[in-house]
Amino acid sequence: MSLTITNPQSNARFPLGDAVEFNGTADREVARVELTIDNQFTFPTVTLSEGGWSGANRFNLSGVRRITARGFDSSETQVASAEVAIQIDPPDFRRLVRIPSGINNGVTKARQQTMIEIFGQPGALSDDCTSPTNPSVTNLLVTRSVGPFRVTGIKPAVEALTRIFAKVTQQLPDLSTQLGTAGMSCCRRIRSLPGRPPSRQFSNHSWGSAVDIKIRGALDPRGDGRTQLGLALLHPFFNEEKFFWGAGFGGDFEDSMHFEASDELVRQWKRDGLLDP
Repeated sequence: MSLTITNPQSNARFPLGDAVEFNGTADREVARVELTIDNQFTFPTVTLSEGGWSGANRFNLSGVRRITARGFDSSETQVASAEVAIQIDPPDFRRLVRIPSGINNGVTKARQQTMIEIFGQPGALSDDCTSPTNPSVTNLLVTRSVGPFRVTGIKPAVEALTRIFAKVTQQLPDLSTQLGTAGMSCCRRIRSLPGRPPSRQFSNHSWGSAVDIKIRGALDPRGDGRTQLGLALLHPFFNEEKFFWGAGFGGDFEDSMHFEASDELVRQWKRDGLLDP
């Protein structure tokens, strides 16, 4: 009894995340075709009609993936099989792409007034990183691994990052292994644009509630209106936890590597007692 995989050919290459279509032929005695990936994951749907079958799948893990087609007769006895190995290539997560529309759904950037009202002034307003001195901040600081890297930040923000990157590791494992950080806790003023006077406002890093992400050691260029692909893929995970993405600062202030606890989230932490000593 015959069952074939006619497409794709063995060793064909596909980008990670793209839908890959599979099809082949099957004898009339084959009543059902099942496709599995690496003998572990079964395709949810395979269509069989008039001696041909088809199915499609998106892969979230790169590398060589072995696809097995199995044919079953009307009594659910396996009567034929075929196999093909394909290569799934990870994308370049550092590649610059357009900033997606509709970002920061339901959240706004944390206002200076909100941060001062809830925490007070964190420390000295300086050009370079210093340590915060206000006990309302220092008593909340923790240093922990959040999965891809270690951070120092206030406890509720670090706990949120841990949840975020647990999901990223599960759903986008290739991206997770390439993530690093340019820092979280850093008491300083907002960095001014070249030729402009120093800002009189604190960066939200000063309260340990923001994190800068780099991909394979590379930081996203500031103010160019684009973002690294990996950061665009991270945004929904951060948005789910009510973090504001710095891509939404807009114009010359666009800062896609930056994610901060939103105004709404900081106020929620306060209501929930998560900022109490």
